[in-house]
Amino acid sequence: MEIVKADRKGIGLAIKYLQEGKAVVYPTDTAYGLGVDATNLKAVKQLYKIKGRSFKKPVHVVINGLAMAKKYAKFDRVAEKLFKKFWPGPLTLVLESRIWNTEYGKILSAGTATIGIRMPNNRFALELVKRFGKPITATSANISGGKTPYTIQDVLSQFQDKKYQPDLCVDAGKLPFIKPSTIVSFDEKGKLKVLREGPLSLHEIQKAIK
Repeated sequence: MEIVKADRKGIGLAIKYLQEGKAVVYPTDTAYGLGVDATNLKAVKQLYKIKGRSFKKPVHVVINGLAMAKKYAKFDRVAEKLFKKFWPGPLTLVLESRIWNTEYGKILSAGTATIGIRMPNNRFALELVKRFGKPITATSANISGGKTPYTIQDVLSQFQDKKYQPDLCVDAGKLPFIKPSTIVSFDEKGKLKVLREGPLSLHEIQKAIK
């Protein structure tokens, strides 16, 4: 596992690894994330192996703006409102997928025909996705069910001696201890549902869409 600093050299190397279908640990506004090219079927399957994750659990993606987000998910007026209010920030929106008919889209959604969209308030993460030109996966850089990683050492200790490991770690130092993003979706009637509580409360989100 190669380790590089979160600087210009680091972002260039991270892009190279992503282009080669490899897995990159990168900083976000919450914990360290584990990113692969979300449109690369082989890379997405490898991500599940690295995490030891069941294909029954979805994996969300990081985008760098509304234009990219709309290529992969269907946004209505309410979703756009939340985007403008809270992004970049610790919110993941689970929306109807536009890539449901692709093999990688089916895996990312775990068969639900939805996709989780995330835009972290972290300069490195946003620049990485912008320069890569495609979404990358947004799952935490840990073994499935393991400790949420806020340092590269947290990552290394979990993957030590594991058969499948990330290929590159981008070290931005110790990240502030912030819960993983709040995840919300909408039911068939358009009612908001919180799938995971995080830094943003249901009250804050509901207030934004009134």
